[in-house]
Amino acid sequence: MMKKNIIILFGFIFLLNSCNQDLLDIEQHGALSPEIYYSEATDGQAEQLIASVYRSVYGDFNWYGFWNGMSDNGAGSQSNYSINVTSQDHGGSSYYTSLYRLNYLCNMIIENMPADTDVKKQVHGEAYFWRAWANMYLVRLFGTPPLVDHVLGVDELTPSNATESELWAYVESSLDEAINLLPEKIALGQQSAIGGRVTLHSVYALLGKVQVIKGDYGDAVTTLERVINSGKYALQEDYRELYHITADFSDEYMWEFNIDDADQSNFERQGDSRAINLTWRTENVTVPGGLTAQGYGGADLNKDFYDFMVARGEKGLPRYLGTIWDYEDIQDRFVELELAADRTEAIGKFWGTEPIMQNCQGYFRAKMLPWESDLFDYLVTQNIHSKANWPGMRYAEVLLLHAEACIQANTHLTEGLASMNEVRERAGFTTTLGTYTLQNVKDEKRAELAYEGERFLDLVRWGDAASELADRGFFTYQFSGYVDGTTDYSLVETPVQDAAGFTSGRDELFPIPYNEMLLNDNLVQNPNW
Repeated sequence: MMKKNIIILFGFIFLLNSCNQDLLDIEQHGALSPEIYYSEATDGQAEQLIASVYRSVYGDFNWYGFWNGMSDNGAGSQSNYSINVTSQDHGGSSYYTSLYRLNYLCNMIIENMPADTDVKKQVHGEAYFWRAWANMYLVRLFGTPPLVDHVLGVDELTPSNATESELWAYVESSLDEAINLLPEKIALGQQSAIGGRVTLHSVYALLGKVQVIKGDYGDAVTTLERVINSGKYALQEDYRELYHITADFSDEYMWEFNIDDADQSNFERQGDSRAINLTWRTENVTVPGGLTAQGYGGADLNKDFYDFMVARGEKGLPRYLGTIWDYEDIQDRFVELELAADRTEAIGKFWGTEPIMQNCQGYFRAKMLPWESDLFDYLVTQNIHSKANWPGMRYAEVLLLHAEACIQANTHLTEGLASMNEVRERAGFTTTLGTYTLQNVKDEKRAELAYEGERFLDLVRWGDAASELADRGFFTYQFSGYVDGTTDYSLVETPVQDAAGFTSGRDELFPIPYNEMLLNDNLVQNPNW
């Protein structure tokens, strides 16, 4: 794997194309132009350039906190639809810029670097893959933004909206190019050898996902079965190990970002926001494992999600324990880890000095919470950063996409059922389903992929967002343990002024950012923004 501590020497490749063309045409003495640098790049430099693409994806797209808050899994008023926002203050606007920047980095490689060695062919394949990935999210989030299929010239800086069909064709043609260029894993257990980089079946996994999103279910069945029938991917045995170093380079990760290779100085600038989005607040809680947590996130899974998991019979099963804990679970966990002798002592250790947790209903996210073994040694006592690799896509999602494609296309139902049951078995269920429905798939995805950024987009795609998110964000919560002398939760609900919930006909798409509309008269804003 290209190391996370690769230094990208040529920051000027990110200069805005809107610079005056005459100034750009003046060659700087003693320096190469970006185009010449790309065209003359060695294999090592080519890998540095694609490393910057991986870094951009990992550092710029912290969707797990924001999108979870927008779904019906989140607890607080993080939902973008909690109040009547506009295109000027929409929380998702930064994705627009970041996705086009990623598209630009990939096009610079594709257009300027010859694929004249095996290394450069692989780098080209990865650039095509990430270009497709970026544009998939541009369509999903913004609907019909501009199609930027090359590095824009100075006279092309105000493109108009594309159509969805044009954008999806660009995504699929990019994936076709990646398929022609990327190697595949040789066998199970080879992820560490390739460093978690995208490979041939990573492309098929993403292509199958695109086909499901588009509604091309029959094609998706064929594509996703290429991954399943390859025999080169498998679920991690214990769900609780996901997102921890024990699952690094596991056969479940379709690709991953190799964090453990980062040194201290470089890691600090990697944009790993798990330290602030995926831990519990320092003043509130000692993390099971003996760590004092740091950050703003924490209790991000709500009572509705907890009740959903309990109703499914998941209470106490591996997937439940690896995803959500109630207050009693946390106390038991402290005792189990010998951080407390009994549950009474555990309560004191949990709360510390300030027994209040904001935007919490008494249910706590265990998923992605760093374990002591995950931490960099030099960061244990200060900023809490996990060195566990970050999966870009899991094989479990491939199986559930396959199950959905089969039921939607009404074909290969035996195989789709097998995919469903494989995920359920790892979750801890001891009985298998004999048949399944689309609702079974929806519920399984909610349970399996909680906090991984798919729930909100799935609800929109299925047409369920208006009903499932109608009352999201109407209250904030303050949890402070038990009511004295009882085991009832002490919970204060505060109404959110002007809360709106999900607005049909508007909130299916993000607005094109206000600043982009000001700069480009050719853009048409999304409906009702």
